[in-house]
Amino acid sequence: MMLTMVPLLMAAVGSPDPAWQSLWEQCRNETSPQVRLACYDALGRESARANDPSSALNHGGTGENAFRLNREATNGDITLTRTLADGNTLVISCASSITHLRLTLSQPWSGDNVTSQLDGASAPDNWFVRNRGTLLEFGRGLPAIDALKRWVGHQELVLNGEQNQIVRIDLTGLGDALTPLRQQCRW
Repeated sequence: MMLTMVPLLMAAVGSPDPAWQSLWEQCRNETSPQVRLACYDALGRESARANDPSSALNHGGTGENAFRLNREATNGDITLTRTLADGNTLVISCASSITHLRLTLSQPWSGDNVTSQLDGASAPDNWFVRNRGTLLEFGRGLPAIDALKRWVGHQELVLNGEQNQIVRIDLTGLGDALTPLRQQCRW
C-alpha cells in the first residue's frame, strides 16, 4: 500500500530535483520487491535528512554549492554530496565500508564516452554512463578511492562528452570534506 503512494506523495510536493528523480527511477526499476522497498526507504530517509539543515555539515563552500555530509542513522553509512551550479550532483558515499563515486545529471548524457580533465590536464578517469544517461558512475572500491585521492588539492574536474557536453565539478574543499568518509571507509 505504501509503495503505491510514493508517486502520489512525490506529485503532491511538487516537481522533484532532477538528481533525486534519477535515484527514484533507479528504485522503481529494481525487479525485486524487497530491494525496491529498501531503495525507496533509503531515499526517503536521505530526502528527509537533506531537507533538515541540522542534519548536514557543510564543507568547502557556502550555501547551495557546499559539500553536504549525511550519516545514515541505522547503519552509519556516509554520503557526501555537492550540488553543482548546473543542477548536477556529485555523490561520494561510504556504504558498507565501500567507497562509491557518482554524478547524477539534470540532463541526460549523450553517448557512452566521457573524458576528463583535472585542472586542465587530461585525467585517466574511467566514467560509465548509466540509467539512460542520467547517471555517470565512476565505480566503487579502490578505483574510486584512487580517483578521489588524485582529485584532492585540485580546483576543478571537467567531464567532456561526444556532443560538446561539458560538466564542471568544483573540487574546492574536497580534502577536508572527505575526512569523515575516509575514516568510515578506512582509507
